[in-house]
Amino acid sequence: MSSIKQESLSDITVEKEILDIWRSALKNEHLTIDDDFFECGGDSLLSMEVLLEIEKLTGKSLPKSIIFETGTVRVLLNKIMSADKIKPQVSVLIGSANGKIIHFFHASIEHGGWSVKSFSKMLGEDYLINAIAPHLPHEGNMPDSIEDMAKERLQNVLEEQPEGTYILLGHCKGALVAFEVARQLILMGKEIKAVVMIDPVIMSVRKSAQFIYTTSDFFMRLMGFHKSKRHKHLIWIWRKLIGLDALTKDSWRRVLLFCQESWPQKRTSIKDFWGYYTGRLFHTQRLDDKSEERQKIEQHYRNVFFNYKPLSLNVSVLYIALQFSGYAWRRISRETVYINICRGHHNSWTEDYSQDLVNKIRNFINR
Repeated sequence: MSSIKQESLSDITVEKEILDIWRSALKNEHLTIDDDFFECGGDSLLSMEVLLEIEKLTGKSLPKSIIFETGTVRVLLNKIMSADKIKPQVSVLIGSANGKIIHFFHASIEHGGWSVKSFSKMLGEDYLINAIAPHLPHEGNMPDSIEDMAKERLQNVLEEQPEGTYILLGHCKGALVAFEVARQLILMGKEIKAVVMIDPVIMSVRKSAQFIYTTSDFFMRLMGFHKSKRHKHLIWIWRKLIGLDALTKDSWRRVLLFCQESWPQKRTSIKDFWGYYTGRLFHTQRLDDKSEERQKIEQHYRNVFFNYKPLSLNVSVLYIALQFSGYAWRRISRETVYINICRGHHNSWTEDYSQDLVNKIRNFINR
């Protein structure tokens, strides 16, 4: 489809063209401009295909999260025609306007948090989700610490909920930001009902990891390594410890499951066992295959994770361990309820255990 210059476009023409793109992608000729993309079967992959077609149509470069943010053709068109340069939104409201508000700090770098849509649908109509995005380069200089990220995202929480009892939920990097936002709300005299942390990637709370970092740094100093080189090697050690943590989590249960499910099928080779044991641990996109911008963002967050050393906080925490173990977090918050999902996957919302997990979250925040 050839690009159409903005000055020659009419709202009606673009509306029809975009609607045709949506109907083709979702294979539904009965869609209207007020039908929600996600509710009609769309997902993050389809949204990328649709986005490319819309960019060709309008000749504009659009944020990858714009379909997540707008939802319908009508809202999308209004946003496209209102400005020449469109930036991603920091927060998006999902669900019932009269529902109990939950502030969800998601971890999606590119797609705008489609997992939050799935979470909202499974959680039910009694809740309003304030989906808050992670820091990205389009906002300017990215904060160098979890604490500074929390200070900035605190404003998005207070804009949607100036007063009341706060429920904070986060996934991956968002879980750490949610925890620090809770700390800052408490310092302001606010009441925190619950903090839900879903599979944050962190090793600094472990005493064994702290010992390894300190010892490694000591020997590198003796060898005369420059500070930047020491930091690079410590980050490498941190990444290996994270991988080891994911590999060894629930190791005996994985062996047991392999015996129960594979032996009756006579799949007993070493190759089969190793593939079953590691699960999807290594089925991730290689860093070399990612865009240069994505690599820079992930490198920045690795540095932030490595330097983050959380302090204890007297708040009710539900800690959900999917791919990474989080036992050590219980010394950070004494009121921690720990849920371990055997063979869980870091991006969990499409797995068969997801609804049960959401039910447990609902029960925790409604205590």
